[in-house]
Amino acid sequence: MSIVAVIGVTGAQGGSVVTQLLQDPKWKVRGITRNANSEKARGLAEKGVEVVTADVNDESSLVKAFEGAAAAFVVTTYWESVPTLGRDGAGLEELEQLKNLARAASQSTTLNHYVMSSLPPADKTSNGRLKVPHLDYKQQAIDWMIENTPELWSKTTEFWPGWYTSNLAFLPTMRFTPIPMSAGYAFIVPSSPSGILPISGDAQTNSGIVVRGILNSGAKAYGKVAVCVTDYKPMAQLVDVFEKVTGKPAVCLEISDSDMAKIWGDFGVELAAQLRFSEEFPDWNSLAPGRIIPLDELGVDGKLINFEQALTALKDQIM
Repeated sequence: MSIVAVIGVTGAQGGSVVTQLLQDPKWKVRGITRNANSEKARGLAEKGVEVVTADVNDESSLVKAFEGAAAAFVVTTYWESVPTLGRDGAGLEELEQLKNLARAASQSTTLNHYVMSSLPPADKTSNGRLKVPHLDYKQQAIDWMIENTPELWSKTTEFWPGWYTSNLAFLPTMRFTPIPMSAGYAFIVPSSPSGILPISGDAQTNSGIVVRGILNSGAKAYGKVAVCVTDYKPMAQLVDVFEKVTGKPAVCLEISDSDMAKIWGDFGVELAAQLRFSEEFPDWNSLAPGRIIPLDELGVDGKLINFEQALTALKDQIM
């Protein structure tokens, strides 16, 4: 049984990875979290997870957390810092965190697979026209790894999770808005109704399934990108599925980027930037030529929960 160290075990992606790997007898899960005494962390310990305290801002704590691990899954939390640091400030912090993780992982003598949650680079893909910090600073970290931790990079797999269906339930900027004195709802987004959204379906389930597939693929996945997207849907089709699931009438309304910023501040600006990038470059499988490892090669094709299935499960929370 090999140890896999998982960063962010109390979050959506890390928690999903833990859930899946606990079902796999090949892996012993070491959960790395800032607070091992939190209710979620204690619950994981009761399930058999080795819970370890470490902080992505503290490289020395990460070195200890990676000791003896054969594999690692790492994820950062850009959005947590946007309110205090702004879009680029949060990105710079994320960049330093990813450097800390890479340096720490590089010091492990046992680590043979490093799985990094990242996203397609907007700046590089658009030749500098489009800036999306929560995408671009991850790419800066990858560029840094290629130059500074080449041995680690040679055994790294990127995991690109699409947009979470649960955002429609829990993200205020993306919720359907009830129309007063009407049974209807409005989906107000900084995107054309024809703009394509890459959706990860039920990310809280699918993330772990795909990462488990990556880890069990071993060297075949080195240097590759695994795209966790179940649906590529135009915004207008999201509304169609909402109507089907809820039985309520709904419309898709495009809001300008400037109005999005006026209402939601930096969160609105960042979301608008992401969706405008998606309008121009919707197909993630085309954004890393020669590096995509298909889901069927990971053995997970047909196992993922798609957008409509995930939204149906959230029916009571999206209205």
